[in-house]
Amino acid sequence: MSDVQKLKIALTGKPNAGKSSLFNQLTGLNQKIGNFPGVTVDKRTGFTQLNDNISAEILDLPGIYSLYPRSLDEKIVVEVFANKRGEYFPDKVVVVADATNLKNCMLLLTQLIDLELPVVLALNMIDLAAKSGLSIDVKKLSSLLDIPVVLINARNGQGIEELKALLTKPQLASRKKIFTINNEVRAAVTQVRDRFNLNSEYEAFQFLQQPESFIFLTKADKEFIRGVAEQHHFFPAKYQGAETIHRYEFIQTVLNQVVLKAAGHEWKKLSSQIDRVL
Repeated sequence: MSDVQKLKIALTGKPNAGKSSLFNQLTGLNQKIGNFPGVTVDKRTGFTQLNDNISAEILDLPGIYSLYPRSLDEKIVVEVFANKRGEYFPDKVVVVADATNLKNCMLLLTQLIDLELPVVLALNMIDLAAKSGLSIDVKKLSSLLDIPVVLINARNGQGIEELKALLTKPQLASRKKIFTINNEVRAAVTQVRDRFNLNSEYEAFQFLQQPESFIFLTKADKEFIRGVAEQHHFFPAKYQGAETIHRYEFIQTVLNQVVLKAAGHEWKKLSSQIDRVL
């Protein structure tokens, strides 16, 4: 019998998107609840067999809207994604998104894509989306983001087998570059990237934005980053705002192409008028 491959998979997304329901669907009774080291933040882990040859440890992360944390729970999530040598750094990330409110779920998604993590987007609550008259072009969304997208209903298990099948496939990070580093800060980003041997410019940008959030950095590491920021007049708040605006412009452009309204009464009225003309 061949050795079983073991993956680490993190579930992430905004609060109330259905992460915990998906976690329960994937792991059943095979789960543990504890705390992250040194803090009182819940750590929910479980195990699932994706197929005969691949098993996965599933980590259900606290809810978060973006990589700019506002609470201890959110800092834990940012730490997991930033520390590539950390115990909890995942092989793959499943972003669980509320299909009825996709826009609010995509800021974090675009950031994880720019971190060059292998990401799968799981669109949850598809039954509620259908009732509200929304239709999402999943193939186009997948193409525009260059990541796998799957429809699920975490409450009743719909789409779970499709998700598990996706997770067994080899997957590279998205080739999409959503946020481009401004030339004004490129020298600072390059210095940090070279010092810490980081994979992406956006990862180095995050080190500059919030070194104090990363407990895995040593005192000397943080002093180096602060020195680079001061040398190049890098002001985190200024660049965070510009980044957020850029990302939401991209998100809206994507949503304009993939989110469709179902045929309602107003649409039928307009369609009938057009038909009479044609």
